[in-house]
Formats: sequence, C-alpha cells, structure tokens
Amino acid sequence: MSKHNEARTQPYNDVMEHKQRVEGYPNGTGGRMPLLIRLIGYLIFGGIFLMMIIAVFAAIFLD
Repeated sequence: MSKHNEARTQPYNDVMEHKQRVEGYPNGTGGRMPLLIRLIGYLIFGGIFLMMIIAVFAAIFLD
C-alpha cells in the first residue's frame, strides 16, 4: 500500500481538510463558469474587438 495519494482528492491530515473546507483550498476538479456569465463575457469582449476593428477601418478610409 502506497503512502502517497495519487488522486489528491482526500486530505492527508486535519490541516489540509480544514484548508479545503473553510479556506477554500482548490481540490483540482475545477468547474466552468455558468452559461450566462460566459455569454456576457463573449458579448463584451466581442463588442470591444468589433469597435477596435471599426475604428481602424474608419481611421484608414475616412481620412
């Protein structure tokens, strides 16, 4: 039997268990952002990128 926890899902002492539960120590199985927040991010960054492209074309062709 190995002393090492290969999966790293179970804490190996009380200190690590406290850190995982109370302080929010990551356990390695991170999730994704909710769909609504991802869509809002796509719209904001897509809009900024589109405005920069339009500004470049306006500066070139409307000079």
